[in-house]
Amino acid sequence: MQRQTTIIENSMIWCGAGISIAEILTGTYLAPLGFTKGIAVIILGHIIGCFLLFLAGIIGGQQRLSSMNAAKISFGQNGSKFFALLNVLQLIGWTGIMIYDGALAANGVWHLNQAL
Repeated sequence: MQRQTTIIENSMIWCGAGISIAEILTGTYLAPLGFTKGIAVIILGHIIGCFLLFLAGIIGGQQRLSSMNAAKISFGQNGSKFFALLNVLQLIGWTGIMIYDGALAANGVWHLNQAL
């Protein structure tokens, strides 16, 4: 028999996956709030985002559906396609941010002095 993970175990896995140095660094590009305010906003954003994703995960878990299939329940076939498209767009955007962060790191390590 296969052991199932608990809600707490799943939340810890996704909490760990959601908190990253790259995300925090990217936030400093968009809103230079200083360290204290910046960390407070990051924590608040994670609480709000995790709560919404937690609720969506409960629906998917109860129905034994993936996120996109669970979206069909509320938004229909075209609604789930819309959310799938949004997911693709955010992945493309995040890839661009990661390339930018990598270029900044490479420039700092190898002193390339290239303007980005």
